[in-house]
This record gives sequence, structure tokens and C-alpha cells, in this order.
Amino acid sequence: MKCNWIWWKGIFHTARNQRGQMAIFVAMIFQVLFVLFAMTINVAMVVHDKINLQNSVDFAAYYAAQKQAELLNGIAHSNYQIRQSWKVLSWRYRVLGTLGLQDPPAHPARTNDKTEGPFPNTATPSICVTYWPIWKNTPQNENLCKKPVVNIPPLPSVQNLAPFLGINSMISSLSQSLINQYNSQCERHGAYNYWFGAMALMSFRVDQAHRKMAIFGLADALSNGNPDDFLDIDGNSVYTGAFKTFEKNLTFSNKENPSRISFQIFNSLHNVPRANWLPEIQTWPTVYYTDIVKSGNACNANPVHIRNLPADGNARNFLNSTLNGPQLTPWMVSEPPVTDVMHMSMGVEKNPWYMAYVGVKAETQPRQIFFPFGPAISMKARAFAKPFGGRVGPWYAISWPRAASESAGNRTDILLPPRTKQNGLMDSPTDITRLPNYSRFPGDTLGLKSKLALNSMTQLPNLRVGYNEFFGTYTLGGGAADPLAWDYQTNSASAVRNYELTIAAPDLFDVTYYSVEPNAAINYYTRMRDNRNVLPFPGQTRLRPDLGWRPGVGSLDFYSVQNQMAAAASFGKRQFEAFWFVTQKEHLLTSWAPAEGAMNYAFPPNFGKCATPDDNLSVKVPGSCAAGGGRTGYSVKLISRHALFSDAHTIGGAGEPPGAILNPPAGPGW
Repeated sequence: MKCNWIWWKGIFHTARNQRGQMAIFVAMIFQVLFVLFAMTINVAMVVHDKINLQNSVDFAAYYAAQKQAELLNGIAHSNYQIRQSWKVLSWRYRVLGTLGLQDPPAHPARTNDKTEGPFPNTATPSICVTYWPIWKNTPQNENLCKKPVVNIPPLPSVQNLAPFLGINSMISSLSQSLINQYNSQCERHGAYNYWFGAMALMSFRVDQAHRKMAIFGLADALSNGNPDDFLDIDGNSVYTGAFKTFEKNLTFSNKENPSRISFQIFNSLHNVPRANWLPEIQTWPTVYYTDIVKSGNACNANPVHIRNLPADGNARNFLNSTLNGPQLTPWMVSEPPVTDVMHMSMGVEKNPWYMAYVGVKAETQPRQIFFPFGPAISMKARAFAKPFGGRVGPWYAISWPRAASESAGNRTDILLPPRTKQNGLMDSPTDITRLPNYSRFPGDTLGLKSKLALNSMTQLPNLRVGYNEFFGTYTLGGGAADPLAWDYQTNSASAVRNYELTIAAPDLFDVTYYSVEPNAAINYYTRMRDNRNVLPFPGQTRLRPDLGWRPGVGSLDFYSVQNQMAAAASFGKRQFEAFWFVTQKEHLLTSWAPAEGAMNYAFPPNFGKCATPDDNLSVKVPGSCAAGGGRTGYSVKLISRHALFSDAHTIGGAGEPPGAILNPPAGPGW
């Protein structure tokens, strides 16, 4: 019996030991599984946090590059505004200033010649604005502008041989009165023509100066010497906005301890002088005007360079006393130094070898839920993004060697005046290519030398305009000045103003080479104006909306390119044959646009189109297209670090070999 008990006891202990071992084994399995589970969760969380960190850095880089793109878009549109002002100057000189030509060959607008061929008198056109009826201030039936060279014999005076006869005295007195009136008009002829040419040049000079200062302020916000931050167009810190974007997208563990977060941005243009990446296209245009050479009672007129004052002393006195000559004449003789914003230019050109981009790098030290002790894991991420797809404007020439400070080769717009040398001088003061002109479309060789261009708008011979409509087109004192003509008697837009708006509105050349913002007054101007004291604009800058804006006139306080196009359409004077005018604002959407599909590089179907304009929306968008359309200006994309250090960039234009950009990332960790 005792043996049986011992036997059964042994069996019981053996079974109990086996159950204990099984429990221990199961516990160990659960422990191993738990450790594996914890490791898996930790690894997954680490991978998740690392991916999240990279995505957050990508978003921050994208944000900062977007702010860079907005500054470039503001620069691009201001640059286009200079182009528009140049077009108005060219039209005043070559069209309005020569509209008096009546003797064969008559002005094409008078004969309704719509031939796309050269007009004979366009090599050196001469301004002449003393004829009736277009110029309201001119005596009736007067036209001293019928032909470029006027030689009028003296009016004979009638001798009073029989003073006792009343009729003889009356005829003699009338003869002398006609001579005096004729001489007075003849003397003022040169003064008016000089004034109009000087006014047209001065209006462009002042307007381009303020447009350039707007460009300089936006560009200097990028070239500020601080690699870690720059101001956006709203005057806010891009670093702050990028960090908030970065932080907002972090996981809880990545941002749990702010003291373990490191964040830095890199602005690629911070240490590049503005003149290196955005040089001016400086020039010195000029015009000819019709002056008189008075000999006795004879009145002879010839084309004269604007640097020469009217030959007649009475004309000079009238110019100085009545036509504001002292403010104009010094600028016609010489050009200010190249460092002066009043030195005339065609705007700026973007150096392709200095790339605009932004880098962002960050480090976090998240602690995972199953790793509460020991040092935290350090994770780093880096990203680069750049503006692309927009254009500041055309290069002056068609190529840009990597080591060059400006573009080189043949001119992109072959009708623009020569570029000044580094000392601000020209090769020849009498070079006729200095006379204002411009290309209406890519490849145009005539511009406003074309008969169709001179007659591109109907009813020009029926125009009525007064000299006073141009008196306010410039202000040397720095005040706000509307560069276009204005009817001061009715305080409204004059007919000639609508012609000027039509010529300033976009053409085929413009939409090919410029990023044109349809509604810049709302999308850029108001933001620049509201932050005028924060952004680094030069002190004398007067920010201006697009041409057509007029301060103090409610409907014209905010004026944009789309308003110009609407005004031109409403005015309705464009010739059907003048094919270069752009009539629909969606045709301004000629910048990069996405195709259908991420890897589809076909021509974008929405290029130059817009399904949903923002006209009826309370919130306006760049490009004035809310959905289903193309784009204007710069877009943004991520770019690899390898691309920034590549030496295979084919960005120098025609005939230039590939090379590396001049401002790759610099410094530790970049």
C-alpha cells in the first residue's frame, strides 16, 4: 500500500513538473512573441516616423520654394510692365507722331493700307504733332507735317502804295497779320514737336524706373545675405512658415520633445548679388523730331535728333516757359550713370546658371513606445524644391555662356535698341536701331515699320487729341503718375488713351516670352503695397499697378492686364488682319501645365485654356483660372540633390555646352 502511494505520488509530481515546464515554456513563448511584437512595432514606428520626417521636410521645402516662386512671379510681371511701357513709347513715336503724313506716301492709317510690308518713311521717323484736325490745339486746316521735310516759301507782304485808299490799308494790315500768325505758328512748331518726343521718352523713363525699383525690392528679398531665411511677398518670414508647415505634419513622437528638433532652410540666392542673377538690360533710346529753320518769313522744317533743342530762339523760350522744358531737356542730352534707376532699360534678364531653389533639412529624436530607456534614435531628412515653368522675360540675346554676366549672341527681339556698355555709353549716338520699336510676334523683323502695324487700329485719322492730355504722364518729384494720356477737361479716359491701352495689351511675342499675370493688381500689387515698409524696396519706389491704372479714380485704382484686354475689346478698334493681338485672357496661361497622369509628358491639354474663370468668385487666384485651365508664372517641384550637383544642365541656350549651376548647395549636411 505504501509502495502504491509512493508510486502514485511520483506520477503526480512528474505530471505537475511537466505542467510547470509547459507553463514556463508558454510564458517564454509569449515573452519572445511580445519582444518580437514590440520590436516589430518599434521598427514600424521608426520607419513610420522616418517616412513622416521626410514627408514633412518635403512639404516644408515645397512651401519655401512656393514663396520663392511668388517673388519671382512678382519680378516677372513687373518686368513685363516695362515691356508694355516700351510698346506705348514706340507707338507714340512711330504711329501717333507720324500720323500727319499726307503727301505720297501717306500714312497707312490714312489710306487704310493693311499690307504686312515695310512703310518707306520708317527708318528714321520724325515726330510731328502740329497739324489739324487730329491735334485740337492746331489752327484749322493747318498741317506742317504732311511730309518729313517741309519747305514753305515766305508769305509776301503787300506794300501800301496808296495809304489814302482805305482798302489798301486794310489789305496791307491783313497781310501783315497773316505773316505774324504764320511766323508764330512756325516758331512753335519745333517746340511742340520737341516737347512731345521728350515727353514720350520721359514718361517711359520714369515708369521703368519705378517698375525696376519694384523688381529690385523683390529680388533683394532673395539676395539678402541670410542663408537661413528670407521674406515672402507678404513680408513674412519664410523660415517661420516653413517650420510651421514642417511641424504641423510631424507625428506625435517626432514632435513630442521640441528640444530634440533641429530645422534649417537654405536659400540658394542668399549670397548671390542681384546684379549677377538678375542683370539689367540697360539701353539709351532716342527719337527724332521735326524742327524749323526760319529764314526771314520762310518756314522750313527738317528731322532733328532730340538731343538738339529747337533752333529758333522763340521756340526755345516757348518750350521753357510753357511746355516744361527745363524738366525735360537735361535728360535728352545725356544719360544718368548706370547705377541710377533713371538710366533707361528694357527690364532685367534671369541668369540661368544661378538656379533659384530652397533646401530644407531637419533632425528629430523620437522615443518609441516600447523603447522607453536609453538614447533616442536620431533621424535626419533633407529635401530640395525649386520654382520652374515660368519666365522672368526673354534674354536680351539668344544664348548665355556659363561664365558670362549677361546673355550673348543675336537679339531675341531684334528690334530692341542696342545694349549700353558697362560705362553706360553706346557704340554710336546716331545708330538708328536706338529708335523705339518692338517685335509683335516671334521672328518679327518689322515691328511698327510694317504698314499693317501702323494701321493696326481703325479710325486713327478721326482721332482728336490735345497736348494737355500728355502733361501728366510723368512726375519727376516721385509722386504717383499715370503714364497714359488723360482728358483733364472731362476728367475721363481720352480716345488716345484707349488706343494706348490697346497697344499695351498682350501680343503674341509677350505670351511667348513673358509670364503675364492677368490680375496682378489683386494677386501681387496689393500685397506688395501693404508690405511696402517691410520689403526692401528702395526708398523712392512708387509701386504701380498695370498701365491703365489711375490714382484717385475709383474704377481705375486697381487695374490689371485683363482690364486692358477688356478695354481694348470694348474700344473695338483692332483691325481683323492684325493677327498678333491676344484677345482672350486664358491665352495668357502659357507657362508649364501638367499633363494627364504623373508620367505623361505629352503636350498639356489645358495649355492656354480655362474651364472655370475666377470672375464670379470672391477669392481670386493667380492666372484668374479656378479650375480646368493652364498656368502662368512659376510652379514648384521637388528636385534631387544629385541634379543640383550635376554638370549636365543644358540651360545656356543656343550652342552652349552643358554645365553645372553656379550656386550648388554649400555647407555641412547640404
